Amino acid sequence: MDLTDLRYFVEIAGSGSLSRAAGRLSISQPTLSRCLNKLERELRSELFYRHGRGVRPTDAGTRLLGVATETLRQLDDVKSELHAKTLDEVGEVTVGTPPSIASTVGADLAVAFAHRYPGARLRVREGFSGVLLEWIEAGRLDFAVLYDARRASNVLSTPLLLENLFLVEAANGPPDRSHTADTGELATRPCLLTGPENGLRRVVDAACWAERIQPRVTMEIDCVAALKQLVERGIGCTVLPFGAVHREVQEGRLRARAFHAPAMRAMLVIATPTHKPVGSMIRATIGMLQSEVRRLALAGVLQGETRDLGWWNRSVATVAEATPPVETAVDA
Repeated sequence: MDLTDLRYFVEIAGSGSLSRAAGRLSISQPTLSRCLNKLERELRSELFYRHGRGVRPTDAGTRLLGVATETLRQLDDVKSELHAKTLDEVGEVTVGTPPSIASTVGADLAVAFAHRYPGARLRVREGFSGVLLEWIEAGRLDFAVLYDARRASNVLSTPLLLENLFLVEAANGPPDRSHTADTGELATRPCLLTGPENGLRRVVDAACWAERIQPRVTMEIDCVAALKQLVERGIGCTVLPFGAVHREVQEGRLRARAFHAPAMRAMLVIATPTHKPVGSMIRATIGMLQSEVRRLALAGVLQGETRDLGWWNRSVATVAEATPPVETAVDA
């Protein structure tokens, strides 16, 4: 007995006629009759009384009709439920982001994800890129945003944003008439930077090295929130992307000036593991993230380039050759 036979049987019972049932099922009446005869032989019972106006169920047919109707209803409910789950994509996506991106994109990404996938869950984990890269390689993240300071054979990187870096200082400090910052200022002012193992610091060190400048580093703090608090207190200046300080700048608590040196830019990439499948929901989440980054770049919250970044992958080797030796690095 198969489901098709049961569906045909239920349709015949509901129609009260083989010809009407055949018309509703879009099959020929002889074909429907053969299916009914096969079912009756299998059950060794006559299922319908035949009369001049059509057919009506026998006692055996009535009993089968009750079971078949309920069985087909339950199967249809399960099919609808599974189909809905496929569309809604139940499950979880785990993404890692550096602090500067988590504070600007994280909330909007979570809202967009919840609207599109109400039955799923988005988990955002914040960390510096070195840690995020380790988590990707360990399979703990579905994808991550990180500063591209080195390549890994088991990670695929796609350019996301070539981000401008800014000299960040206290808003109540001495006024500076210039609209841009000079790399040389880092040699004369107390600098609060992330540790040398982080990619953002690597970018700063490489830019200073290219101009033969030695930054006057007085503190190394691997916490963006703490860096901003110390700068606001007038302890020193720091180097961060604008997205990390846009709120404090808007509120008049910090001041940010973009460096005019082209080297003071950091590439943000979307990193996905090569040893783990990237499903449709993960790809859709990456698309949401890219859209949010483009929107915030147009709004001026993120400062940098979001288009035509394919050249970056081709030039990484050249950039690496011009970078001074530093221990394994990746971000802030």
